[in-house]
Amino acid sequence: MKINNIPSLVMTSLVSLALSGCANLWWNNAEPSTSEDLEVVVAQSTDSYIEVLPEYNMLDPLYDLGFEGTFEKGLAAFNDARYSDALNEWYPLAKDNNSAAEYQLSIMLLNGLGLPVDFKQGAIWLQRSASKDYSEAQFELGKLYITGQRIEQNYDQGMRWLLSAARQSHAGAQFNLGLLYQSGLVPLSSNLMAVYNQSSSPELNLQQAVGWYKLAAEQGHGAAQNNLAALYLGGKGVEQDNELAVKWYTEAANQEVIDAQYNLALLNEQGVGIEQSLAQALFWHNKAADRGYLPSQQRLPFLQQQIKTVNNSLILYGTTLVNTTRDTMRVKLKSNAANTLQENDHHWFDIYESSKLLDKTDRLFVGYSLQTDQVASLEYRFPSQNTPSFVLSVIEMITKKYGSPLYRDGDLNFGKVQYGWEIKDTRINVTRYWPDTTVYLSYHIGQNYQDMIKEMPGNAEELIYNMTFETY
Repeated sequence: MKINNIPSLVMTSLVSLALSGCANLWWNNAEPSTSEDLEVVVAQSTDSYIEVLPEYNMLDPLYDLGFEGTFEKGLAAFNDARYSDALNEWYPLAKDNNSAAEYQLSIMLLNGLGLPVDFKQGAIWLQRSASKDYSEAQFELGKLYITGQRIEQNYDQGMRWLLSAARQSHAGAQFNLGLLYQSGLVPLSSNLMAVYNQSSSPELNLQQAVGWYKLAAEQGHGAAQNNLAALYLGGKGVEQDNELAVKWYTEAANQEVIDAQYNLALLNEQGVGIEQSLAQALFWHNKAADRGYLPSQQRLPFLQQQIKTVNNSLILYGTTLVNTTRDTMRVKLKSNAANTLQENDHHWFDIYESSKLLDKTDRLFVGYSLQTDQVASLEYRFPSQNTPSFVLSVIEMITKKYGSPLYRDGDLNFGKVQYGWEIKDTRINVTRYWPDTTVYLSYHIGQNYQDMIKEMPGNAEELIYNMTFETY
């Protein structure tokens, strides 16, 4: 679904993300390894794990081998950047096959925290931990294989480790699986659904992406919530649902996901999936703009001008008419059960069957300025009731909502009748034609209406009111 003024929704890329979910982008800081070094990490089979022992003699002389170590004390020391103390606690545990300590030791070696960077030894400790079903290590090892940084890229191995972590409810692994499926990067050999269906299609990949994103999103993973919202908004891999898009954008925006803040602001601006709120739109654009997000910074002046206008403009279907575009109005009308009879981007009027929009009407004609693409007029038709007094019920409906009319013309019992209101920037007319007694309720929106009239040819004046023709 196209949403006016919303650029292509920003989808976190595989490259820039570096398969995020953990901040330890350790391979970027390591010195290049030789091809011989890499052999200790590349598994020989996707179905088995070949154990490679680390070089204990490198660390043994540094530590009291009789010391048992405490993982929690090591974690506290690590968080305080007391890396030597952390190693004192974790190394004995890692040597004793403690998977959590093995993982932490691998991170320290790969990042050079308390020790010189050693990619070869760090990768050995990481794989040892992963082979014991430690999900954090499986996640990191999966990232390493998928990105192919400092190791031969292997999507099958990467998928194997990511799946192992994801099945243990690791949100980062679930998110990255979703990202891989959405990007179409899952090889057929690892795509079990594609093998089962004997075909691989973008739609099937998107459906699997949605499944993994949901699992991660429900655990509070911000990037997964953002990407899931975008898929709901576009109806990709899942049934299109604006309200669920707003729900997940809101969850992600509250976690400071900047793309979500921007997109949520746009949805609030135009009232898509949520009641229009320029105040909320301003709030989220300001949040993103304060963090340097250029699209929000560029959007703010327009929004601020919009807010200045809103107090002087009529709101209908949850949108400020003077600022409503053709695309937005179409979405609004369809969400309120309007049935499309004619929509043409290159004509002034769209036409709808309107009985579900306004009782006793059968048509709604919506006019637009072709130059600005903004709503200029709305006109409901109440078909002839063969009752001259029917117009009074329409007049009473508008009077109840907006107060007494500013002008009256005609006899309610006989002949043409017109009553008019001036509400903010909009003129409202209730007109009964004679002798057919058809009644029209029209809204002429300020300058937008004047712009549309100027664009229409001179001989089209009679088309402003649907007196003769079924359509404009």
